[in-house]
Amino acid sequence: MPLWLATIRVVSHALHVYLVDRAKLEAVVGSNNNKLLNRVLEGGPPWRRMLSRLIPPLGRQAEDSRRLSITFQISDQDGHVERNKAALRTIIAGGPFDEERAGNYVEALELICRQLGPYVGDATFWFGNDDLPFVIEDLATGMVGQPPFPKSERNGWGVMSKKSCTEELEYWEGKVAEDPDYSDGYGELVVEWLRASKAANKDLIGFWGG
Repeated sequence: MPLWLATIRVVSHALHVYLVDRAKLEAVVGSNNNKLLNRVLEGGPPWRRMLSRLIPPLGRQAEDSRRLSITFQISDQDGHVERNKAALRTIIAGGPFDEERAGNYVEALELICRQLGPYVGDATFWFGNDDLPFVIEDLATGMVGQPPFPKSERNGWGVMSKKSCTEELEYWEGKVAEDPDYSDGYGELVVEWLRASKAANKDLIGFWGG
């Protein structure tokens, strides 16, 4: 394997994007909503648990594509729940938040987002890419270190408001119409997410991990 390809694979990350209003997610913190907590701990509604048993993980297929699949979101859920049970309970209780578990809070928030709104897509990326759209960077890092959660060094999350999505949509549609490969091929993904936000009148919330 060429050295440059190995380097890209080492530093690449996966961004998962959801349609969830930020206010709705923030309202979960300290809500003591045990019904929601139990739903997350159980792996979601019955149809999702059934699919998680039937559909195998993507495995290496994810390494070869900028665009991933909802299969990842379903099949990977059990592992995320198991290692983040304490973080989930802490979020529902409203704290206290431990800096050593910063990464777990990010993963737990994603698990909660899976219950609050639809998942709209994935993208692989690496920090330092000059063609990385600000939309992807904001969705990956915009909320890192924002209270009440401590800063995580191994993952992150961000929000793009529905208002910003609507304002940016025309620009991105125009650029992609001129060049389908605009912004190193990320343009089409960005347009898809912005359109979904406008249609649903909801914010975009993203999460990235290694």
